Amino acid sequence: MIRLVIRTTAILLSIGAVLVIVGLFDAFLGWNIFSQSVENFLYGVFFSCLVLAGVGIALSFVLGLLEIVEIMRASHEGRVLPPPPRLGYFAKRSVLGVSALVGLLIALSLVNAGVQEHRQGVFRQLVQQQTQQLSPKIASFLPSDLAAPTASSQLQQAFETLTRSELVWSATLYLPDPSDTDALWYYNNQTRYSVPDNQSENEIPFERLFVAKRLEELISNAFEGQQESLENYNKTNSFVWLEPIEQNNVQGVIYLEGNSEADLRDYSL
Repeated sequence: MIRLVIRTTAILLSIGAVLVIVGLFDAFLGWNIFSQSVENFLYGVFFSCLVLAGVGIALSFVLGLLEIVEIMRASHEGRVLPPPPRLGYFAKRSVLGVSALVGLLIALSLVNAGVQEHRQGVFRQLVQQQTQQLSPKIASFLPSDLAAPTASSQLQQAFETLTRSELVWSATLYLPDPSDTDALWYYNNQTRYSVPDNQSENEIPFERLFVAKRLEELISNAFEGQQESLENYNKTNSFVWLEPIEQNNVQGVIYLEGNSEADLRDYSL
């Protein structure tokens, strides 16, 4: 038994060493071979090998002491120890143990998938209710001058209300730029802006950007009447929400980034 434990521990330490070397080369040479999900999986394998190797080292020590005690006892009693079981016996036990561990991990993964789906549903329902309640107020606080829009104190307070709960990490308001259909104005209440001398401290200027990312394209299309893209984005992305602000047509779009680490167990559907 002790030989099998020592050999298994050596294999686990070797796997961990190989992963460390690959990680060092990946970091220092700037490799981009592995995707983020693959890297997370390799990190899980590495730390699992370390944990199991640590358990193997402890077992080797304990089993070694046990074997020494058995040899001394047999010598004192004048008897001969029975031959150890064959390696296949311990190999079968090891395979059963590994199979049980893999089965447990698969079961926990399925449970986690169900929990994440429930958390996603709770987030969508609660954030939808919150935005529907605040949308009329935000619509009344939208700047009228889109040539150089500013966020009034009322609009700032409304966005602080959106991000006050643990559900929402950040909130961004997008407005169209009438001078250029390929540009957008945006305001994020987490950004610290420098207020020009000719503006009131209660008004924060919007920042301007050109449409480049997929999200920005969807928002720009919503200003042209294509709101279905916003709904599809909400359905296919996790812990994000796009809410149009409408007055006859879409005047603005709120982008909410949810806190995926929030404990949503206190909420219910």
